[in-house]
Amino acid sequence: MLQSVAGLISLVLTIIVIAVAIFLVRHSRTRDADGYATVYRTRRYYATGLMAALAVLLLVTLAKTPYRRAVAAAPSLTIDAAAWMWGWEFQIDGVRAETPLVLPVDELVEFAVSARDVNHGFGIYDPQGQLVAQTQAMPGYVNRLRVRFEEPGTYQVLCLEYCGIGHSVMMTTFQVE
Repeated sequence: MLQSVAGLISLVLTIIVIAVAIFLVRHSRTRDADGYATVYRTRRYYATGLMAALAVLLLVTLAKTPYRRAVAAAPSLTIDAAAWMWGWEFQIDGVRAETPLVLPVDELVEFAVSARDVNHGFGIYDPQGQLVAQTQAMPGYVNRLRVRFEEPGTYQVLCLEYCGIGHSVMMTTFQVE
């Protein structure tokens, strides 16, 4: 629902910006007594208003990013997630995690994501099939992804970067309880 509202607002704002741009282009041909285009004054107000609107949108949406709360706290659990053609391996404190991996509800969990061979995508999907979080899994580099799972259930990890012929079967699951 929220994504539909955001999409509708974006569509309306895009139409307004395009309409104003068309208005400015069409009226840029008329000149005043000194030979200047009469639309110059209008363009200044339009540009100022557009910059102010974008600044307000930035401030409003910046406070809603999911990273603010997660970065402030230390994770209660860190999991090493290693990708390889065509699977995932989870380790906790250097020991291979039990299958299925069980994670706590409403606790901050950090995934230290890397790859053993080629680039992979680490995408976590909730029980309803919606993407919760994602990062890249790259050889020789560790991306740290912090997630707070607020809903219990079975979560699925899928590869989001085409990594070869077995890409479509590169998945695993974990439980949140």
